Amino acid sequence: MISIYESFENLSEAKKQAILNAGFRVFGEYGYSKASVEEIAKEAGISKGSLFYYFKNKRNFFLYLYKYAAHLMKQLVDSPDGNGIPKYMEKTDFFERLEDVKERKMKLAILHPYMSSFIKKAPFETSQEVYKDIQIINQRLAKERIGDFLKNIDIYKFKDGIDPYMVLQLLTWCSEGIVHHFQLISLADPDNKQNEVDYDRVLSLYDQYVAMIKNNFYKEEYL
Repeated sequence: MISIYESFENLSEAKKQAILNAGFRVFGEYGYSKASVEEIAKEAGISKGSLFYYFKNKRNFFLYLYKYAAHLMKQLVDSPDGNGIPKYMEKTDFFERLEDVKERKMKLAILHPYMSSFIKKAPFETSQEVYKDIQIINQRLAKERIGDFLKNIDIYKFKDGIDPYMVLQLLTWCSEGIVHHFQLISLADPDNKQNEVDYDRVLSLYDQYVAMIKNNFYKEEYL
């Protein structure tokens, strides 16, 4: 099947990375609505017309970046250990595995600083041009990951009647709710010109919910 982005994907790796990094940097700094296509093109060393030739429009480019970042994140999380399986799967405790996956995702901040900034901002995007697309992508990715995450989990650590699948689903909804909560806060703040969301506060609140869920769903001897 021919990709609609074939013209971009046939470019040299150096040129592709220049365009991707420019997109990550500008979208990561300004968000979708305020990001300038002209600035992205200038930073990438190409014309605005070339960028539209590769991606047709701003929306397509943004969503390409989002899917590309998600793919790299998946590769990082799933990178195998010496035994050929993702290292996080060596942990059989549900919450230890959850923390390991989170830490692996956060390594992107070191490996790809521009991409990290983009990933932190993109899920909070409220522009109607891309909002629904982001939600659909996130739901698809979450559904794909649940099966792998739950393999060989120590189910016996959960209290009787607790379904680990439902716990993971609950945590997914929890993270989505936290994102939405901070979106509303940033939009309601007249001094927040860029609608910036405090990512550290998001993680802190998420960690508090994880701890609360563990304390309520795990058997006492495993706390």
